[in-house]
Amino acid sequence: MGSSPTRPIRGMFNKSLDGIWEGVMMPTYVYIVFYKLKYMTEEEEEKARKQWTEIIEKWPAKVRLLGVFDHAWGTNYNGFLMLESDSMDAFAEFWKWFRDQIRWYITDTYTIISLRR
Repeated sequence: MGSSPTRPIRGMFNKSLDGIWEGVMMPTYVYIVFYKLKYMTEEEEEKARKQWTEIIEKWPAKVRLLGVFDHAWGTNYNGFLMLESDSMDAFAEFWKWFRDQIRWYITDTYTIISLRR
């Protein structure tokens, strides 16, 4: 069975005469960011918790936080974040902002990037 000529094929670019893309399924990028925490004193833990609250309040709309997960059993990481964006540029801009705020207590990250179907 072939696809109907009036229904766009997933991922197929159909350009109309006015230059607007029709039937285009723009990719959604999903990021799993594993992180390792440094050993912290009670004071440092409190500072990190307070800072996390502030980060959430200022979170950029172009990158959506899908979840924060404690523990990443089977890995050497303490947990991971699941994020989503509509462009790699948005994530790159976000990551620079985010990394600068957390680098004092996150010793290592490992990021997996995928496309949502």
